[in-house]
Amino acid sequence: MKFTCTQENLLRGVSQAAPIAGRNSQLPILQNILVRAQHSTLSLITTDLEIGVTSIVGGKMEQEGSCVIPAKRFMEYIQQLPKNSPITLEKKEGRVFVSTKGFKAQFLSADPDEYPLLPEGTPEGTVVVSGAMFCGAISQTVFSATKEETRPEIRSVYIVRKDGGIHVAATDSFRLAEYTAVLSSSIDFSLLLPLVSAQEVVRLFYTKEEIIITLHDNYVSFESGDIQLTSRLVDGQYPKYEDIIPASHTTHIQIEKDEFLRALKTLSVFLPKESRRVSLEIRPGDGELTARVAGGEMGQGEVVLQIEGDGENVDVLMNIQYLMDGIVHFSGNVCEGYFLGPFDPVVFRRQGKEDAYVYVVMPIQAQ
Repeated sequence: MKFTCTQENLLRGVSQAAPIAGRNSQLPILQNILVRAQHSTLSLITTDLEIGVTSIVGGKMEQEGSCVIPAKRFMEYIQQLPKNSPITLEKKEGRVFVSTKGFKAQFLSADPDEYPLLPEGTPEGTVVVSGAMFCGAISQTVFSATKEETRPEIRSVYIVRKDGGIHVAATDSFRLAEYTAVLSSSIDFSLLLPLVSAQEVVRLFYTKEEIIITLHDNYVSFESGDIQLTSRLVDGQYPKYEDIIPASHTTHIQIEKDEFLRALKTLSVFLPKESRRVSLEIRPGDGELTARVAGGEMGQGEVVLQIEGDGENVDVLMNIQYLMDGIVHFSGNVCEGYFLGPFDPVVFRRQGKEDAYVYVVMPIQAQ
């Protein structure tokens, strides 16, 4: 194997693939990057057997071949090399020689044939989506997914295409975030993308103009230009989350998003980690929302905010962190809230021309 490329291109490829390496501690070989020189390109491949990433690097190939290099050490070394001279990778007798002007290094190579890869199967359908829209939808919902490994069906992001649109949702049973956008496609589909895979999609594809999504029986692949991510899917049934979103309300308010967020951040200073309670007193007739916390020895705080709205007065006890997590993802200047009663789910909505965002938070049951 012998391949020459720029430091910038090699570092980009290694940076895309290397974070996956080492996540599977049971197989030491997976701490490495599989490097393949073929078809005049260099493929950098990593996997933890749940997620696989392939990054393609362009350059000059003099000889085909493959090697397996320690991912972390390789990336740290490439990061320090100068940008103005080409880098050559050459494999000889079980060693990989990496050289550029003034720098030479050797890496031991494991046997490439022992490097496991995710299975390849017959595609069942392909969908093309906007990178900004799709990654934005995941970013605005993934924080709501549970972190509990014992509940894989909701330790995931639910992605479904139906009724002419794509719906992306996540929940941990205490809160729910859903993003909806128009998506022209000849096929409908649904999948449960594991939490970690969803986070990797955002990391790798957020700046891409388009993403090609290829559906398989029990896994999915995402591809754009020089990068591909393959992920196994969660085998399970996602909760019918639409049923928990109230169809009616008794109180509707409009509040400036930044002011609301500032108030919550200010009040959180007085709350210990074990108590994240904030009391919201909503008085539409007076045009006011009063947010109040009592932190015991840490003190207490109160903020009065101006609102517009209509309906009944309502007092509700909320998790302040849940409120902040959702509100920060609202675009625009105004946040709309819908309340039904002190023990009913609170709904925040944003309605755009091409998309919509819904965030639902369960109130805390006062004791």
